[in-house]
Amino acid sequence: MYTGIILHVMNKLAFVIGSYTMHFFLGRYLPEAQYGIIGTIITIINFEYIFFTDGVRQGMSRSIAAGRYDERHLIRLGIQVQVIMIVLFFFGTWAGASSIAAFLGDETLIPYIRGVACLLPFTGIYSLMLGILNGHKAFVAEAGIGSIYPVLKLSVIPAVLFLYEDAVIGVEMGFLFAGVVTMVLSALQVVRSRKAFRQTSERMSAREYTKITLSYMLLFCVTTVMMNLDTLILKSVTGSDEAVGYYTGVATFAKVPYFLLTAFYTVALPVVTRNYVTGELEKAQKAVSDLMTIIISLVLPVAVVISAASGHILAAFYKPSYVAGQNALSFLAFAIAFLGMTLVFTMVISAADQKKWIALLSVGMFVTELILCPVFTGYFSLTGTAAATFLTAGAGMLVSAAGVKRIFGMFWQKKHTLLLLWNLAAYVGYFFIFRCLSDCSFFFLAGLCAVCYVALAGTAVFRLGLLKQYRQ
Repeated sequence: MYTGIILHVMNKLAFVIGSYTMHFFLGRYLPEAQYGIIGTIITIINFEYIFFTDGVRQGMSRSIAAGRYDERHLIRLGIQVQVIMIVLFFFGTWAGASSIAAFLGDETLIPYIRGVACLLPFTGIYSLMLGILNGHKAFVAEAGIGSIYPVLKLSVIPAVLFLYEDAVIGVEMGFLFAGVVTMVLSALQVVRSRKAFRQTSERMSAREYTKITLSYMLLFCVTTVMMNLDTLILKSVTGSDEAVGYYTGVATFAKVPYFLLTAFYTVALPVVTRNYVTGELEKAQKAVSDLMTIIISLVLPVAVVISAASGHILAAFYKPSYVAGQNALSFLAFAIAFLGMTLVFTMVISAADQKKWIALLSVGMFVTELILCPVFTGYFSLTGTAAATFLTAGAGMLVSAAGVKRIFGMFWQKKHTLLLLWNLAAYVGYFFIFRCLSDCSFFFLAGLCAVCYVALAGTAVFRLGLLKQYRQ
């Protein structure tokens, strides 16, 4: 499990580096208002991707990891369901472009939204292929192909600079190029591993597979709403492309903990599913406890540093005017981390086939976010938008953690409490240090943030002996 986590963390680091390089270029090269328009389109792309791809990927992974069904039939079934989903999403996005643009109050977005629809077939198949590899615990191939995608996505930069006068079209073409190439690579890898597909007499019904997939899709729909709809609500409530530009910068940095946490639930799902199916609940509980130790030790400090240094990060990475979003980033860095933890917990719960429980949690979080976000945005603008997500995601994290305890037993240990207190104390100290710090260069800030992270995470790693534990 640890090897899988390391590989996927490296994959997510590549994704973060690639995405931030792209945003660094766009945020500095383009005016705030134009970057806000691109931020709106990227938000719609993310909305489609997370809802449309991750649910299918996890559904296929869990179905294979259960080890009961004929995999050749299961993969054919998955492809059929995915093609249906691609058709529905494509035409829904294309036909609904005018309605989405009307909701956002900007009719000029219609052709760009229709361009998003053209990206879906390639990312849909790519995601399904990664789900097949994940179910087989082929973490090397899965993480390797996943690491190629953000590198290819950097084709956005030459597309905007040299190929297209319209920067939004250039961004979409860069995404399209990355999607096509990675779809081909992932499909080839699945074909190469077809001899390892399990052959049994038992076949999963289309109804059962669809129920599993829709359960995950509902969960990721809520995740998508909370990570992306806030930007669209801000656009709708304020009508300001400049405010959306600031919030795009905020969301870009706030999502770092989430990207890292996806590595954990991606690995946890097949591992815990296998333990649960074979009745090894103690192993499943230990796996969850170990995940918590690593997450609190290595991922939570990322949110701590980003939140504490929020204003300086935005000003140094983008422009001094982006400091307007510092309070929003302080909230959103933790909010997205809470959301990522909710996904980790719900992936663990899904191993026990608790589809109804997950559906109820998903709907509850969706309704809460839909109520709080417009209200808080109306009163507090960017900061209110982030605070609404903070409250909703925090509640979802606590409820989902209680669900894991109910099924697998007490996974929380004394060391986890001590780690939380250590992170809280460090946050208070870092917050005051950064708020008292005057303007500084990008490289000085990067070095200071790195030192703060290493001081916080490094202490936990050596005190808990995590390196020794991994070697064992």
